Amino acid sequence: MSGLKVNFNKSMLVRVNISDSWLNEVASALSCKVGKIHFLYLGLPIGGDLRRLSFWEPVLTRIKKRLSGWKSRFLSFGGRLVLLKSVLTSLPV
Repeated sequence: MSGLKVNFNKSMLVRVNISDSWLNEVASALSCKVGKIHFLYLGLPIGGDLRRLSFWEPVLTRIKKRLSGWKSRFLSFGGRLVLLKSVLTSLPV
C-alpha cells in the first residue's frame, strides 16, 4: 500500500531450527543471502552469549568513542548522567 518494497539483495536469512537444504531453497527463491547466527543488527551483536564481556566490547567501545570528545571528568554527576543518557539514546537500540 505504501509502495515500499523489500530489497532481497540486502536481506539475509538465518537458520533457526530448520534444515540447511530448505534454507538454501528459500534463499535462492527469494534471491537473498544465507547468514550465520552471529551478526550485527543496527550496530548491536545478535546471537552471542550476553553474559560474556567480549559480547559487549563493541558496544562499550562505541560509547567510549562518543564520550571521548567530552571532558566527562570535569562534569558534575548530573551532567555525566545526562551525557550518558544522550549517548545511549543516540545508539540504534
